[in-house]
Amino acid sequence: MLTSIAVGIAQNVVLGWLWRRAQELVAWAFTLVPLYLSLPAAHQETIREILTGQGGGLSVSAVLGLAWYLWTQWQSFGATVVPQVVTGDGKKIPVAKNTRAASQIEAVATAAPRPRTLWERLTRQ
Repeated sequence: MLTSIAVGIAQNVVLGWLWRRAQELVAWAFTLVPLYLSLPAAHQETIREILTGQGGGLSVSAVLGLAWYLWTQWQSFGATVVPQVVTGDGKKIPVAKNTRAASQIEAVATAAPRPRTLWERLTRQ
């Protein structure tokens, strides 16, 4: 039962996207925290002021940067969950749901051999 739950989580597109974002944030933390701690105290205080909204115009730019980052993550999520066909030369063609083309693509995808998941490779299934 535990194996089937782990496989279900590993094959879920949304959870996979969330897992990749969590790894990305941890990587940023492991990069930025040591850099922050190595700064002189005056620079650390300036960064704290910016992040707490006391940095005047610098706070606005920090908020804009964060908003831009969140927007790119939203776009990444949308690109992950939108049904699409990728051609041999790498072009992505979106497919509308409940159309004849979508049902034909679904039939071909169902009949195609499925690659082994990471979980299957690790457990040698």
